[in-house]
Amino acid sequence: MSTADAASLKRRYDEVSPKYEQAPNQTAIKLFWLAYEHLTWKPVEALLPKDGTSWRVLDAGGGGGKFGTRFAEAGHHVTVLDISPGMLDGARAQFTAKGLLDRVAFVEGNVAALDLPDAAFDLVFCEGDPVSYCMDAYPQAVKELVRVAKPGAPVVLGVDNRYEAFSYYVKQGKHAEAFKLLQDGKTTCPYGLPVHAFTVRELEQAVEDAGADLLEIFGKPVMFFDMLNAMAASRGATPAQPWDAWSAREEILAQQEKLAHEGFAVLGQHFQVMARRRA
Repeated sequence: MSTADAASLKRRYDEVSPKYEQAPNQTAIKLFWLAYEHLTWKPVEALLPKDGTSWRVLDAGGGGGKFGTRFAEAGHHVTVLDISPGMLDGARAQFTAKGLLDRVAFVEGNVAALDLPDAAFDLVFCEGDPVSYCMDAYPQAVKELVRVAKPGAPVVLGVDNRYEAFSYYVKQGKHAEAFKLLQDGKTTCPYGLPVHAFTVRELEQAVEDAGADLLEIFGKPVMFFDMLNAMAASRGATPAQPWDAWSAREEILAQQEKLAHEGFAVLGQHFQVMARRRA
């Protein structure tokens, strides 16, 4: 990530940090993010020790503290790293509110150039867009995130999906932009910042080159709004008698969990990469 790109990213997230992660009102959107968080966390939670051992966890790009506080609540010590001081302030407020300040350290930094020692963490978690923000420097970011993981430690990455971004442009009638994206992977995030949207092969190669073994790449959520519409129709929903999707949220989460791990990765809004640094 160039100095100019990093400065733009830092400035934009400082701007949005006061309103970051505020819950939307629409039921379908609330369900989408509920599914997203469920699909993100469940396979990570399964990796955590069950014997009370406390791990050192790096939450890279973790400003806001949504997942960092979950690690701390499970008894682990978390380093929350973010490029934005404003986002770190938000994370600090979350840890403070939950009484978890004794289990966290806050570091301002760039995932493509981590000022952290080698093999320092039992688990490295980088959710959302931090690696995608690195644009053409994403291979270096993946190498850095693997470098700071202990040999054999899990490395979990969340990144943008090129097919999803391509489909969005097509639905908007922006076919020329869609074709360009298909070739170079360059698009923008909801905050208007440039991101790299990945293919599965790019992720496989980046993980391999970084010295990690790939465990799985899955999509999250998968075909979500189409699935909701299909479920509603299967229950005979009509405009006059709509389906109460919120009351079926546990069923929706179960369906999404099943779909996410059945080979529909490219139909996910994001990719989640599950890997381990080679021993």
